[in-house]
Amino acid sequence: MILNAASRSLRQTVLRRTAVASNNAGARRLMSTPVTPIPPNILQAWYNIFGKTTAGYATWLAFGIVFTEAITGSFSDGIWSMNNRGRTFDSVDWTKFKTEDDDDDDDDDDDDDDDEDDDDDDDDE
Repeated sequence: MILNAASRSLRQTVLRRTAVASNNAGARRLMSTPVTPIPPNILQAWYNIFGKTTAGYATWLAFGIVFTEAITGSFSDGIWSMNNRGRTFDSVDWTKFKTEDDDDDDDDDDDDDDDEDDDDDDDDE
């Protein structure tokens, strides 16, 4: 009885491994046919321009990184500005804080300073 259970377990394990192996073979067959979202003639043109030399590939990477950073940076700046509307220096309505008599006070202070200087000169004589 124990031997029958052990042999049944061994048979099931072998059958499972055979099924997995046959599924992998089918997957390999599907993977052997290349499916690319980019047409081969475009890939060949890219390779002829950028992929053949290290300098060309480095140039591709540099421009690609700068371009991608500019796009993602402007996207994240836009989201940040949208979430902080009215809280930043650029988006505050500064006309709400302007007072009319600020300029007049500065002029009056300047006139008072001139009068004090004249009074000091009179005391010395």
